[in-house]
Amino acid sequence: MALIVLGCLSFGFLFIFDVNKNKFQNKYLNITFALGILVLAGSTIGILLGDFDRFEISNAIRLLAGIISIVLFLLLIYGLFFALPFNKTYTSTKETNQLIDTGVYALCRHPGVIWFFFLYLCLWIASEKIIMLWAGIIWTIMDVIHVYIQDRWFFPYTFDGYDTYKSRVPFLIPDGVSIRRCLSHYILRNRT
Repeated sequence: MALIVLGCLSFGFLFIFDVNKNKFQNKYLNITFALGILVLAGSTIGILLGDFDRFEISNAIRLLAGIISIVLFLLLIYGLFFALPFNKTYTSTKETNQLIDTGVYALCRHPGVIWFFFLYLCLWIASEKIIMLWAGIIWTIMDVIHVYIQDRWFFPYTFDGYDTYKSRVPFLIPDGVSIRRCLSHYILRNRT
């Protein structure tokens, strides 16, 4: 249970990062983003390597869940670090006014939450550890609260035209239009 609580602490670091980005703009506080990621990663690894209660499932399903979790992890990394302009998003203390509504950010305003939820679902199956299910549920709830706060109180003041953007791009659940926009972005990019 201590690892789940520790993982929840990571969202506190991410919240401090958002407050700093919007209010204080102190370049030294930008480290809180990395701290949040490291604390969450450490908590996850602690659960994966720890001796916790297990359930049994076939090796084939575990293997499939493990492979899917790798894909989801890569999607999460891509969405956070490559689909967004890294320096403007994570290291610059100046306000960023560039909205991204293409690629995975055409799906929804916070696609990382989708990858995050399914990643922990697959890690639960692959690890056969009951605590991973609880960690995934609690951390996903924390993630949803975090992006809701971003969407409601931070991003409208950070990005010009955010209200218009909100009307074009779904919050968390992609719809048919957003899925087509996402797919067409990658299909058109690969044709050129």
